[in-house]
Amino acid sequence: MLKEVKEGEQPHGHVTPTSVLRSYRRLGITKKLMLQSQESMATIYRASHGSLHVRKSNRAALSLYRDTLDFEVQGIEQNADGEAAYSMRLMLKHE
Repeated sequence: MLKEVKEGEQPHGHVTPTSVLRSYRRLGITKKLMLQSQESMATIYRASHGSLHVRKSNRAALSLYRDTLDFEVQGIEQNADGEAAYSMRLMLKHE
C-alpha cells in the first residue's frame, strides 16, 4: 500500500499484515512477496522507504524482516488490541 503523499514529502510504502497458511510456511513465499513489493515501491512509485509493524510476540516475522530483509526497528507502538508491535523501516534502493 502506498501512502498518500503530501506536498513536499517523498512517497513511501507501508505493508499491511501478511499471512501464509501454516502448511505453506517456510517456503519463502513471504520473502518473495516482500522483495517484489520493495522493487515495485522503489521503481514504480519512487518510494523512499517501506514500513511495517510486527507484533513483539511474532519471532518468526521479526527474524524475517530484520535479519533476512534488513528492516530496522524504529520504535515500539501499542496496538489497539493491547499487544506491542515493532515499527520497522527499510530504506529502498533506486536503480
